[in-house]
Parts: sequence; structure tokens; C-alpha cells
Amino acid sequence: MKRSSWRRSAALAAWLACGAEAAQLDANIGVTADADGGSGLDLDFGISPTEHLTFNLGAGYATGPDQAGNLSGTTLAGGAAYHDDHFGVALDYDRFEDPSNYRVATLGARGWFEIGDLRVTLLARQRDMGIELRLDLPRQTLRRELEFSAFGAGAQLSYATDDFSVYGMALNYDYDEDFQRFLDLPNTPLAERRPRIEALYGSFILQAQGAIDRQYGLGGEYSFGRHALALDFMRTHDAVADASSTSLGLTWHWFRSSHQDWSVTGGVIDSAIVNDMAFVSVALGLHN
Repeated sequence: MKRSSWRRSAALAAWLACGAEAAQLDANIGVTADADGGSGLDLDFGISPTEHLTFNLGAGYATGPDQAGNLSGTTLAGGAAYHDDHFGVALDYDRFEDPSNYRVATLGARGWFEIGDLRVTLLARQRDMGIELRLDLPRQTLRRELEFSAFGAGAQLSYATDDFSVYGMALNYDYDEDFQRFLDLPNTPLAERRPRIEALYGSFILQAQGAIDRQYGLGGEYSFGRHALALDFMRTHDAVADASSTSLGLTWHWFRSSHQDWSVTGGVIDSAIVNDMAFVSVALGLHN
């Protein structure tokens, strides 16, 4: 190898090494299970090439509760965020798909600004859902596909100090006219062969994948030493079942070192479909 080529290769390797060292890398793996047969596995990766810019990718597999007709599928997600000292913006996309008959894609945007210890966040989400209906007749299989979408808007207000933080949020969705076609299905034979997505809102695993039209949350976190305790309360309303569910979760976070942290969440969900269902989640975070 010529000396000039060697020098260029060495310079490139040094530049890549410095870039990798300067960039913040994060990885998180989480496992969740509920008492009604739901379970999930999630992997998330993030990279911050600068102190103001972050990119993230995620993938997961989830199985819904038995009442949802054993809906299960994969989730793929990605996003980017930019933040300065007192403001920031972020764009996220995720897609859940059960290959048999259900899919939902969500594009979310949020922007926030800070005034002292107070942060105001504006939320916007576009959700597109598709459902395949099947009716097995003696001589043929009848299939229909319905698609509908919803636009959501809301806000979150949070207050944080060095050791303590609290937040409150509200989000409301407006569904399009095609959603009414789905609601009219109980009057057809296809109703027995459709995914029971109204049961998803009562599951901690797939709560975000159902037809939610209203969502409210309150929570707080207290940090002490290498530990933190967080309490979260969430109330959601389902547009299909026209019923609400309430979830309460307690999270213990242990910052074992600057490169590793653990969290354990336990809680309960009470809804019109699933009464007092317990769930637990364990997550590991790794950082360079």
C-alpha cells in the first residue's frame, strides 16, 4: 500500500473512532406480560451525533389479550428529535401489523418549550388503520377490507426540579367518516370474523394500538441517589366499545452506573372489558 493511501486510511479510521466516541449511543430492551395472556418484547436503539440531535429505531413483538381474538404482530418504529436549551421538536413513526387481519400506522409530532422549570408540549398524531374481515361460506370465502383514520391533538404540561417532576397530559382523536362503516359491522355476519380491537384498550401491551379516541394522564417521579420512583395514572376511552379503562403503574428505576440502568414496573388496569388485570414490565438500558 502506498504511503499516501495508508495515511488516508489511518485518518479515516481515526475520524470514525472519534465520531463513535463522541456520539451518545443508547439501547433498551423491555419485556412485559399481563395476567390475561398478553406479552411483549421491545428493542430500542438511539444515537445522538450531537448534543442537540437524536435518532432512534425500534422493533418489537406483542400478543394481545384473549378477548381481542389473539391479535399479535410486530412493531417497527423510528424517529428524530432536535432540542436546544429551551425548546425542541420531534417526529416519530411506528407501525403495528398483525399479518392476518389488522394493521395501524401512527405518525406523531411534538414540540415543546420551557419557561424555567415548566415545560409545555404540544402533541399531534395521525393514525391510519386497516382491518380485513373474513366470512367462510360453504363454497367461498368472503373478504372485505375496511380502512379508517383519526387525527389526534393534545398537550402536556410538566414541572421538574433536580429531584422531583410531575406531569399532566390530554389527547383527543377525531375519526373520519369511514370509521362509521366499521361501527356498523355488528349488524352483519362479518362481525363474528373481525379482530376485537375494542379489547386492546384494556391491555397494557397494545393500549396504543386500539381505537382510542380520548386519553388523559397524570404522573410524578422522585429521584434519590441512584434510584427513582415514578407513579403514572392513565385513563383512556375506546371509540368502538364506548367505554373507558383506567391504569395505574408504579416504576422503580435503578441507575446502576453511567452505562447501565434497570427499571421494573408493576400495575393494574381496570376496564369495562377486563376487570382488575395486573401487569409487570422489566427493562434494561445500556449506554456508552
